[in-house]
Amino acid sequence: MSRTSKQLLDELIGEAARVAVTSSRFADHQADPAAFAEANRGQLLLLIVRYPKLRTALADQYADRLAGADPLLRQLTGADPVVASAAAAALADRKVLLPQPRSKKSEKPSSTADERRIARLRRDIEESRGARDRARGQRDWATRERDEARRQLDAALSDRDDALTVVESLRAQLSMARREVAALTADVAHAAGVLVEVAAPVDATPAIDVDPRETAQARVPVHPQDARLVAALDAGKVDRESFLQVMRALQMPWPPPSPQFSAATRDRELTVKPLGGGTEIGGSCLLVEVGDVRLLVDAGMRPRQPLDRSGPPLIGEVRGGRLDAVVVTHAHHDHAGYVPALVADHPGLAVYCTADTAALLPTMWADSVRVFDRRVARTPPGGPELPLAPYSQAEVDQAQRRLRPLGFGASAEIAAGITIELFPAGHILGAAGVVVTAGESRLTVTGDVSNQAQTTVPGLIVPQSAQGCGLLVIESTHCQRNTNREAEVEQFLATVQETVASGGRVLVPAFALGRAQEVALTLRRRLPDVPVLLDGLAKEVARIYEQQTEMRPDPLYIYGDQVREVPATQRGELIASFRRGVIITTSGMLTAGPAVQWARAVLPDPNAALLLVGYQDEESPGAALLALSKDSRAGFELNGARVEVNAQVSKAGLSAHADRRGLTSIVRTVGAEDVMLVHGFPAAQREFTEHLTRLGHRVVRTGRWQQRR
Repeated sequence: MSRTSKQLLDELIGEAARVAVTSSRFADHQADPAAFAEANRGQLLLLIVRYPKLRTALADQYADRLAGADPLLRQLTGADPVVASAAAAALADRKVLLPQPRSKKSEKPSSTADERRIARLRRDIEESRGARDRARGQRDWATRERDEARRQLDAALSDRDDALTVVESLRAQLSMARREVAALTADVAHAAGVLVEVAAPVDATPAIDVDPRETAQARVPVHPQDARLVAALDAGKVDRESFLQVMRALQMPWPPPSPQFSAATRDRELTVKPLGGGTEIGGSCLLVEVGDVRLLVDAGMRPRQPLDRSGPPLIGEVRGGRLDAVVVTHAHHDHAGYVPALVADHPGLAVYCTADTAALLPTMWADSVRVFDRRVARTPPGGPELPLAPYSQAEVDQAQRRLRPLGFGASAEIAAGITIELFPAGHILGAAGVVVTAGESRLTVTGDVSNQAQTTVPGLIVPQSAQGCGLLVIESTHCQRNTNREAEVEQFLATVQETVASGGRVLVPAFALGRAQEVALTLRRRLPDVPVLLDGLAKEVARIYEQQTEMRPDPLYIYGDQVREVPATQRGELIASFRRGVIITTSGMLTAGPAVQWARAVLPDPNAALLLVGYQDEESPGAALLALSKDSRAGFELNGARVEVNAQVSKAGLSAHADRRGLTSIVRTVGAEDVMLVHGFPAAQREFTEHLTRLGHRVVRTGRWQQRR
């Protein structure tokens, strides 16, 4: 009976092991139930005790055998949890159900020494195999626990990053508001305008065909300070009209002195040199020199580089010397991510950009700091010391104070006779091209540019000041392909609609700035019945989009109706419960962030789809996913874990860069003497150079350029 009871106990534990390894916690690990049972007998006995449904199921399944088995087994599967717990504690001892040794009287004659030695060796081998199997099971358990802990840590870090993003964004907005208030307190023209508004007499003549009751209801009560000013004018016997004339005169802009371009400056030649992003995408930086005056257009980060080499490759040429200003074309990391490091080297450095870019930069820079911190935190103990990060949050705060917003069409003087003018470049909110004027020499830099209107931004507008310039520096990201953006958008919407109509969900990993907001607003306007979730850094950027445009003729209302954000505290719940709709989240290449958590849940789902809508670096998980065959159901390595791919995976061409036709049109419209290609790859640039040359344009090599006399 004891032998039968031991076998039955092993079967009961085996059944508990099968239940455990098929649970949601271990479903993706493909654990062997037998090895799992051998390595975790004690925990599985406790599992039987803790789950009444499991005890009942075992009691029903093995009722006949339990009737003749050891009483401890009936107690283990009984209804009383206290009795079951005591039985489990007793059964944890493997010797409890072993057969009792026979008395000496019934023993057989002793075996020979060789037989005893062979039996001992066999026992040793069996014990070694058992120990090996137990060690393997314990190792597998520890590996699963480690992987689960890593996933939980990644989720916690993403939640923390969400919270810090909101905090830093609010801090940046508060700082900008304080600066605006401080500027207004010293702005005589603004103060004069306020006094004119208060002191000017109100026209009491009612408008024609206006209901007097409506006029009375619309009348704004007089503020005590307004009445105080009127009383002061009356008490001082100051003629109100004379006072208003003085205040209105103060409102008139003071005529600035006309810039004098000295003869010494005129003799200095305009030179241009890419310090990064010339024949690659990343680390964009253009050095413009006029004599000893030095100006940078952009200073971006390069991906997949050590922290101490993440800036433009030739940035050392300006780190220690004179630098008069930086112009940031837009807020993407590859164009603006290195600026705080430059401000740390040059504390008085002026950073010019549009107001929209100025609103976005603090949030994007703060995100970079968190990426730096995470890279440092993941350095293995005892490994090579990680280089210092390019900057910290303190340098971000300092760089934010150096921002100088500049409107489209307005000019700013960098030095005597050297000015800059920004113009709309399309691409993303706030993106600008820049015209640098030095005497009779003019340089035009497009930055990242799109001549096609998008849902969130209009296309490029080439100003008169750019036309006929000496040099046009233009990006060449898509210089080898022509696209039909509207057709790509329609295909994207059709895939979303088909998937959602069949009850599925669509994951759209997207860049946090620009692409995510474009996709969200497109879905809101074109598919208003499809639920949309916005997650990661993209949701905070969307709020900035709304705040920056709320007073404009065509405000960008992204949230509302069916578009809502994912609270960090509810992400896990929504990943499990959100089954119909679209999730837009970062990162766009599936390298990190909430996109990884969502992808783990979406990719195994045959009713789901994953649509990549942006550039995929050849070493990114997004590129590896696209490389899978359309009919493949092979596993996919994502952030250290294998994920089964059953969902539809495809790419939608929703680029915010001008294509070959668009770039050619821009070159023709500007009509520069020389053209330099940047922000692209050498082979594509060579082919596009030949194309432009055949059209009669003079294309110079991507390198140092000097204005010809």
